[in-house]
Amino acid sequence: MTELAWVALRATSLVLLLQAAGAALFSAAFAHRLEHSASAIRRTGVRAAAAALAVLAAQYLLEPVHLAGEWAGIADASLHRLVLSSSTGAALAVRAAGVAGVALGLRYDGSAARSAAVAGSLAALSSFALTGHTAVDPHRLLLAPLLLVHLLLAAFWFGSLWPLRQLCVLEPRAQAARVIEAFSSGALWLVPLIPLAGAGIAAVLLPDFAALLAPYGLLLGAKLMLFAALMGLAALNRLRLTPALARGEPGALPRLRGSLAAEYVLICAVLTVTAVLTGFFSPAQTERDARAGTPATARA
Repeated sequence: MTELAWVALRATSLVLLLQAAGAALFSAAFAHRLEHSASAIRRTGVRAAAAALAVLAAQYLLEPVHLAGEWAGIADASLHRLVLSSSTGAALAVRAAGVAGVALGLRYDGSAARSAAVAGSLAALSSFALTGHTAVDPHRLLLAPLLLVHLLLAAFWFGSLWPLRQLCVLEPRAQAARVIEAFSSGALWLVPLIPLAGAGIAAVLLPDFAALLAPYGLLLGAKLMLFAALMGLAALNRLRLTPALARGEPGALPRLRGSLAAEYVLICAVLTVTAVLTGFFSPAQTERDARAGTPATARA
């Protein structure tokens, strides 16, 4: 039960953090094109950031429970000191500071506020390089930038989906279609870099091809299949639904909003798989180790 709560918090934290960071990045990129939805999109980011801060606090409280393997660990002062002095504690602290910067930056309009929100996003996303498999690997100087690119682009894509749904309703149809077309044009070049960076990380971390048949490799395969489904939806949006919205076809708006919602749910599934993958399995862990119950050596 403690492990389930621990991994659920990790997954929820990923979803909220990427939503907040992505809303900040989307606002920085497209605020000048938005006439009616900019403030609503900023409020979405602020709420996501506030919720992320609450979940990060709960995540910290559950780290001693995870270490102890029982709920009594939450009252163990020595375990709390251990967490605070660990790379996990440092990562959570930097993450919380970054998310707070996002929340503060998105509360206000203007270029300075948007810059502060983007800086907070970068700090929060960079915190993932402080702990986990990439942090302890001998090639961490190569892995850290790959991880940051992977997370930055994923946050931009995921965090833009809800704002895109909002502007579909709040902006005039023609303006909404232009913004979505601009987003899709940029995503066409940026989104493929997400699996490329992920493949680079996997190539460094995985010891051999046999590791692809171990739990870590199988979960990577699951993420890849979900990503393929996401690319199919993104192509549908760009090639059919966005042009239909621009032409004013009846039913185009609800179909596009439904497709964006499906993308959102699929990325939430990817992030849940990621939380399980990085929390319970190691790239070097073999299938035999997993069956024997050998724990992962590091986690993100």
